[in-house]
Formats: sequence, structure tokens, C-alpha cells
Amino acid sequence: MMPRRRRQRSGAALIAALVALVIVTSILGSMLLGALATSRQLHAERDLRQCELMLQAGVDRAHFRLRRDANYRGETWSLPAATIVGAGDGQVAMSIESVSDSAAPQLRVIAEYPLGGERSIRRSRTISVPSNTP
Repeated sequence: MMPRRRRQRSGAALIAALVALVIVTSILGSMLLGALATSRQLHAERDLRQCELMLQAGVDRAHFRLRRDANYRGETWSLPAATIVGAGDGQVAMSIESVSDSAAPQLRVIAEYPLGGERSIRRSRTISVPSNTP
């Protein structure tokens, strides 16, 4: 009768060890999924901030060009990944548009980062440009 009890106890210990292993594995899986979601969120926030910085840089660049050249009508500014964060290329399109003869022209700036990606972010800004740009 003693051998039977040992076999029953060793089987119960094996089942308890397997249950503990399943619990630990599920906890580790949940932690890894949480870390992956956090990493994706941080990358999305970084890309959003980079796009906003590129947008502001485009506005500043267009204002600078307008001060130097009254005939400036816009440009497309391509930024390789090596010059920015390195996650992808970026692009800023700037254009001066006349709404009507009496209204002041408008500067329209569109920034996209990373360029052409599945998760690319695009932001735009339209600003009235005074006719007598200093």
C-alpha cells in the first residue's frame, strides 16, 4: 500500500507544478503584451511629435523664404531618415495660395512622417500671410 501513496503524491505534485507553470507563463505573457503595447504607444507619440516639429519647421522655412523672395510660391522639402529620428523619411509641402484678389494669400503647410508608411502621420496648417512680409 505504501507504493500506491507515493505514486499518488508524485502525480499530485506533478499536476501542481504544471498548474504553477501555466500561471507563471500566463503572467509573463500578459507582461510582455503590456510592454509591447507600451512600446507601440511610445513610438506613435514620438512619430506624432516629430511630425509636429516638421510642420513648425516648414512654417518657419516658408516665412524665411517669403522674407527673402516676394515671388516664393512654395516647395516640397524631403527629409531623409538619417537627418531626423531615423525611423523613416519625412516630407513637408509648402504652398502659397491666393484665395481671392482682396484677401491676403495663405500659406499651407503639410507634413507627413514617416513618409508613405502604414502608420504615417499627416498634419497640416494654414496661415494668412500679410502682403507686406517684413
